Amino acid sequence: MKKLLLLPLGAAFGLLSLGALPGCGNKTTTTATTEAASPTTQARALEDSLLAHHELAMNQTEQLFAVKAQLTAAKVPAKAPIMAKMQAADHAMMTWMHTYQAPDSTAPAPQRLAYLQDQQKQLSAIEQQLRTVLDSAQATLTRVTHTPAATAPAAPKSK
Repeated sequence: MKKLLLLPLGAAFGLLSLGALPGCGNKTTTTATTEAASPTTQARALEDSLLAHHELAMNQTEQLFAVKAQLTAAKVPAKAPIMAKMQAADHAMMTWMHTYQAPDSTAPAPQRLAYLQDQQKQLSAIEQQLRTVLDSAQATLTRVTHTPAATAPAAPKSK
């Protein structure tokens, strides 16, 4: 499984627009090169970053499905609040995927850059929603699978 490195947007621009890290730590060259990157280069770098974040969000969605299956197996009702939150996070991801359109390469670079920045904000919010729901779902799963009622059979009732 491929792991992704999360970087602040400015750092991602710097790394992607330079292509490699400088070896001797000359910070003035790095900053000057990053700041001098054309809008076209910045748009390409941001689109690459956006696609990497999409992959991360898809991995989170896969984890969400796995935890949902475990919760279902643990007899958590489909109408439980955590299940609704999981459904909402999945819906947000699917909606973003179905509405995202790669910007037209013939459009002006500043326009592409603005669109991609907006998409990055949207996807970051969805990633946060997925992380929050996954944490809650894991906590719920731990709680329902480690309660005495879940680990020990119920004693038969006397009549």
